[in-house]
Amino acid sequence: MHPSSRTGTPRLHAIALALLALGAGPAALAQTAAPAVTATGGEAAALPQVTVRSKYEREDLPVRAPGNKAASGARLGILGATAIVDAPVHVNAYTRELAEDWSALTLQDVLENDSAVVFTTNKNHLLQNFNLRGLDMTAMDIATNGLYGIAPANSVPIEMFERVEVLRGPNVLLSGMPPASSVAGTVNMVTKRALSQPIADLTLTYGTHSYYQAHVDLGKRFGEEKRLGLRFNGVYGDGEMGAKDESQQRRVAALGLDYVGDRARFSLDLYNSVNKIDNGSPGMFNFLGNAAIPGVGYLLAPPEGDTNMFRGTHGKYDNSGVLARAEFDFTQDWQGYLAFGGSEAEGQGLLFGTRSFVTGADGTTRGAIYNVHTQSERRTAEAGVIGKFATGNVQHRLQLSANILKHKEGTVNTACNYCYTTNMYNPVNPPLPAAPTWKGYTVENEFRSFAIADTMALAGDRVLLTVGGRHQTVKTPLVSGKASNYSESRFSPMVAAVVRPWGESVSLFGNYTEGLEPGQVVGVGYANAGESLPPKRTKQMELGAKLQSGALTHTVSAFQIKRPSYTGTAPAALVEGGEQRLKGLEWSMFGMLTRDLSLLGGITHIQSEQRNTGRDTFGVPEWRARIGLDWQTPVQGLKVGGRVIYTGTQWADSGNRIRVPAWRRLDLNASYATQIAARPVRFNASVENVTDKKYWIGMFTDGFIMPGAPRTFKLSATMSF
Repeated sequence: MHPSSRTGTPRLHAIALALLALGAGPAALAQTAAPAVTATGGEAAALPQVTVRSKYEREDLPVRAPGNKAASGARLGILGATAIVDAPVHVNAYTRELAEDWSALTLQDVLENDSAVVFTTNKNHLLQNFNLRGLDMTAMDIATNGLYGIAPANSVPIEMFERVEVLRGPNVLLSGMPPASSVAGTVNMVTKRALSQPIADLTLTYGTHSYYQAHVDLGKRFGEEKRLGLRFNGVYGDGEMGAKDESQQRRVAALGLDYVGDRARFSLDLYNSVNKIDNGSPGMFNFLGNAAIPGVGYLLAPPEGDTNMFRGTHGKYDNSGVLARAEFDFTQDWQGYLAFGGSEAEGQGLLFGTRSFVTGADGTTRGAIYNVHTQSERRTAEAGVIGKFATGNVQHRLQLSANILKHKEGTVNTACNYCYTTNMYNPVNPPLPAAPTWKGYTVENEFRSFAIADTMALAGDRVLLTVGGRHQTVKTPLVSGKASNYSESRFSPMVAAVVRPWGESVSLFGNYTEGLEPGQVVGVGYANAGESLPPKRTKQMELGAKLQSGALTHTVSAFQIKRPSYTGTAPAALVEGGEQRLKGLEWSMFGMLTRDLSLLGGITHIQSEQRNTGRDTFGVPEWRARIGLDWQTPVQGLKVGGRVIYTGTQWADSGNRIRVPAWRRLDLNASYATQIAARPVRFNASVENVTDKKYWIGMFTDGFIMPGAPRTFKLSATMSF
């Protein structure tokens, strides 16, 4: 089917844009900011009109922790909003203040502060894929307000979100299976809402080399009791970003509506996000299997971080999404809810395939380039009941939910597979393949599930025991464009506990969780061709501790993950015979070291082995560290800070032939809050890769290595009206 004949994407796109246009009007009536509040909700004593960001405190979210870069709690899917110290898993929640400190544009700018995350696409790439706790995840597997299938499919704009919640490790019970079936964990984006005080902010941003952006954030509640809220965020940015002479454009429009009744609450979120790139992209390089490069495992020095390997190219990704939710209080202790929504995406042009095969020690390469047309569609719904009750001395929080997610996708491309000669240090313009014709959806997945979870408080709340499970049915009506009868079901349990043996400041926790991936129909050539393989079950065991020391919160955990993999080479049978085993130790921390010095960061150690081959898993660095400090200087309103990022050595390929060296990076930032013409204004400045070092940052896929971005400046100014 030709894209112009489809009704799905244009319909959702038009509805979203119409409602977004309506949202801009009344919100523009927003007045000046409310007095600043502290992390606990009280009024700040000094210059409240200057502290622009402190008015953004949502009553329905866990409060911000000291330092304001992380929150004191997070939403854990079927377990609900939970304090970090009460959570039986390793989870962090990052705030919009952290995003502002780094003038963040996308989710990548925030997740670079988390040691469990390593990105597997170039900085400012049109796609944003990453590795969480040693397992891969794509933007399509990001959750929005606890529901999969809503977030953009390629790059997630940060401006329309209040929080970024990162839960490590497989956890199909908590939120079900995501569209692309990652088992790495859950990254949940919490959308913005109108607050008790009006918001009218304008943020102007400049980035290296000549990227300019304007972001409008408007919010207001209406009525005598302020039951109806409206929040609108609009972004337009254009200019040089990414590779040298590459132009990028960002357009985002997001509307959040909510209504708070006496016994019911309703919300509606809509967005449209468009990303464009023109005249280029950075590259990914493969150094394997060519005798022209001397030595086994020989790795050339990286090129400049902004080397433009693909001049003259272009790409565009257009996403639209909608999410509605209703909650009803049956009694004081029992609540029902219903949520439904979906998203649609279309990408054309240079979206991926920015790869080069290095053939000479002087940097000579054979380039590959693709002209892509991809479309995807997701529909999702969830209904459930939440209740609180007691059995004897045991207090229960019980939740039951039913969930459905449908995902369709089709991708075609015209390729130039290593068809031209270029050089990684001095590239030439590539030939551009003709645009392909989209031929309809070729993949379709349907996930249905029923879940139950009970968190029991025992021994005067000193013990929290969680028991639950999800019965998941996986159907694939369409595989590679052909009808399929694949349908399999699995039950995935979870058992977790939190124990406080020494009071409120120390919590010990442990969990057994599972992740689930669809099996597959065995292809032609194998002895068991046509057989439906069962879903792959990933298992995690984790033990850890949470410690609150003064204004600091620490989480330390040790974990083991076992993920099955397929083995067998045609004409033998394809079977589930391999296993990836990950053993790790993680430490994350956030809060205040002293009255004026805040801390955010973590250290992650992972050993990942492919048990059937005995080799280490490629693209999983053994050590990662992210340590950030901010100092509130004696100068009123001035804060300076920075972070150190370290990533250890890692294998570049599944054969363990090329080892990528460790790298470290220093980033700095500063902010200054003041008044201009009696209006609060905040200035932010940041520089990433201060020393402008050249380094290999990590892997895209087996054998392909990415150069790190060069020194990059960002300046922004936020004015409140």
